[in-house]
This record gives sequence, structure tokens and C-alpha cells, in this order.
Amino acid sequence: MVWFHRFITKKVIFRIGMIIFGIASALIAIITYYGQNAGNFVMEIEEDAYRRGIVLSSNEDFVSPTPRLLSDAIINVRDITYDWLDIEGAKAAEGNFTDENYKYIAYTLYIQNIGDETCDIVMSMDIVSLENGLDGAVRILIIEDNETERMYMKPDTVAATYESMPEGISFVSNTQVMRETISNFKPYQVKKYTVLVWLEGQDPDCTDEILGGKIKLRLLFSIVGAE
Repeated sequence: MVWFHRFITKKVIFRIGMIIFGIASALIAIITYYGQNAGNFVMEIEEDAYRRGIVLSSNEDFVSPTPRLLSDAIINVRDITYDWLDIEGAKAAEGNFTDENYKYIAYTLYIQNIGDETCDIVMSMDIVSLENGLDGAVRILIIEDNETERMYMKPDTVAATYESMPEGISFVSNTQVMRETISNFKPYQVKKYTVLVWLEGQDPDCTDEILGGKIKLRLLFSIVGAE
């Protein structure tokens, strides 16, 4: 019955968290604003989804379930390429992963349904802010449950051939990287995502024009049909 005790404990923690969430809505707004300006990558549960039991964690034990995670800020980034990424190291990490050799965003997060209903979850990533057209050379790799890899990119302005790299999936729009649905997300179910973001040196749009550029991303989880 250990699993049952752990689930009840998570329920209690979640209910306490919901009380804090409701009382400190103004504070949360401030934290959200600060987070989007302090880090390169914010991960959030939409408010209605959080109230219905969808939570995030930087570790699979969900000791401290939360509606929001924030990556460390990465500055003074130089272009690299896919083959240089330490993907296995990133997947093995909890939360932020720091590569000793290269600078790029790498974060592992978990999403869990500790509510009582099966639901469909929309997972979307948006560009919160952008400077100097940095999105033209950025690559975003999302690894689902340590297996499925999907790499997203803005369409090149000049046709290019890439070596040793997954086929790129075009951004949904100029401001949205991707949008997909996690269908039938059941109570007790957990999914793991590892997200890596880097400046791709093979991209023809990786030029001096993007020097000093910045990009901030938000990964949002919401329930299908929620207003």
C-alpha cells in the first residue's frame, strides 16, 4: 500500500498548493513576469488544468508538485550543432542540465495527472520575446519519455542540407514553435519531456546579423476545451 500512501500525500500537498495558488494570485503574476525575464525557458500549467490536478516536477518522484518550472538563463551563447549535444546527459538529469563543453538550454521535466479525471492536454510552445531574428537559427529538440525525438525549426530562408540531424519540423507560426495533444491523460499517469534548445551552426540563417540576439520560450500545458 506504499503507492497509495504516496498518492494521498501528493493529494494533500496539491490541495495545500491550491490554497496558496488561490490566495497569492497577484504574487504568481509577479513571479511569472520575473521568470519570463530572468530565464530563457518557462514551463507552466494553465490555471484551470492545475486546479484539475495537472502538475509539473523536475523529478519523477513529484516531491514538490508545482504549476511552474524555470530554466537557468543561458547567456553568451555560441553556435554549435546537433552532434555536439549531450542528449543522454540531458535525459539523465533532473531539471537543468549543464554541459561542461557547450552552452545550450537543456531541461528535463515531468507532468502528472493527480486529479480524478482522464483528460486531453494541449502542449504548446510559444516564443515569448525575440531580438535580432535569433529564431531563424534556433533548433528545439523535444524528447518524449526518453524515446521519441522531434526537432523544431523555423523554415530556412535559403535551401540547406544538414548532416547527422533529425528532420526538422517547421514552427506552427512566427510566434508558436509547436502544438500537440496528449490524449487520454489518465489519473496517476506521468510523462517525461527533455527539451534542448541551441543555436545551429549549420543553419544558413546563423549569420552575424543575429549577434546579440535573444529568445525566451514558454512551454504551456492546458486542458482541451478550457477557456
